[in-house]
Amino acid sequence: MSDRPDIFTAGELRASGHVHKDLRREIRDNLLAALAAGRDPWPGMFGFSRTVLPQLERALLAGHDVVLLGERGQGKTRLLRTLAGLLDEWSPVIEDSELNEHPYEPITEHSRARALTEGDRLRVAWRHRSERYVEKLATPDTSVADLIGDVDPMRVAEGRRLGDPETIHYGLVPRSNRGIIAINELPDLAERIQVSMLNVMEERDIQIRGYVLRLPLDVLVVASANPEDYTNRGRIITPLRDRFGAEIRTHYPMELDDEVAVIRQEGQLVAASRPSSSRSWPATPGRCASPQRSTRPPECPRGSPSPVPKPSPRPPCAGPACAARTRPSPGSSTWTPPWKSSPGRSSSNPARRAGNRTSWTTSCAWPPRKPYGRTSTASTWANSSPPWTATPR
Repeated sequence: MSDRPDIFTAGELRASGHVHKDLRREIRDNLLAALAAGRDPWPGMFGFSRTVLPQLERALLAGHDVVLLGERGQGKTRLLRTLAGLLDEWSPVIEDSELNEHPYEPITEHSRARALTEGDRLRVAWRHRSERYVEKLATPDTSVADLIGDVDPMRVAEGRRLGDPETIHYGLVPRSNRGIIAINELPDLAERIQVSMLNVMEERDIQIRGYVLRLPLDVLVVASANPEDYTNRGRIITPLRDRFGAEIRTHYPMELDDEVAVIRQEGQLVAASRPSSSRSWPATPGRCASPQRSTRPPECPRGSPSPVPKPSPRPPCAGPACAARTRPSPGSSTWTPPWKSSPGRSSSNPARRAGNRTSWTTSCAWPPRKPYGRTSTASTWANSSPPWTATPR
């Protein structure tokens, strides 16, 4: 990417010999220059060289708005994003302009007043080509205010009239002036939202709540759609479809080499950026296992498996409480079925007969067993009996 031009006023811009071009002429000239120089204007696109790309080039040379029709995974969005490479790398705009107006041709009343007042001292800013490409995913909840604009109640509250253009909060399409706006999955837009695009694509003006703003917007509208979803998720209304000058159908790669090229290109996106795991294990001699998802400590040489932590050792069991709490095996002389063990009956458990209900909690059962139907809080463990001596419910 080259450096930003060192031009900061409209006078300096005129002195540099800058010539203003409309958007379609700019794209046409850059496309012809790329083709004449033998440079590929569509990087990363495989399998379209004899079918889709010639149609798209002819549509852009003719200055048409374009809609791409194709099934999922055919590279429609990727192809639309390559259009940004056909724009000039840097383009001048009026500084602090809401609609990115060119210093030679302001279109809003505020910018026109500034141009008349400041003259050659009008401040100029520069936009990179990547900022002039705007992408919008069409969703059912998209509103007219999102795409076109709406009346800003805060500006009306400041004392402006409702029909004053200064009260308008512009949407995504007007803010893409002198740029490209791409709408993905166009059929997902509600039909009334698609109607709001008709004036933009034909008369190049906008209508907001009954007020017509004659703004000569310089914007290229491109879209993508999946014909399979027309009956399930919506459709493109006929008047809007007629506004697109070119309708191009995409397809999957038809050659094996193109499929392999796509797989090699897209297969490097995830693995190259995956961060290494921060999980680390304490070093334990002689406990090395597989190296997956572990951080190798310094004591393990390269090529040896990483250590795996040992489980905590079982505490030693000692004392009469341990023997009192040990569950006898069925069939032994000391075993009592749980349905015969109740607070009112004698039990073979000596700690139970002694009335000690908490002695088993301080013994060495590892891991401690959770009472049936109870939570494992300290108070519950301290005030309950082992599950094999509980009264059946």
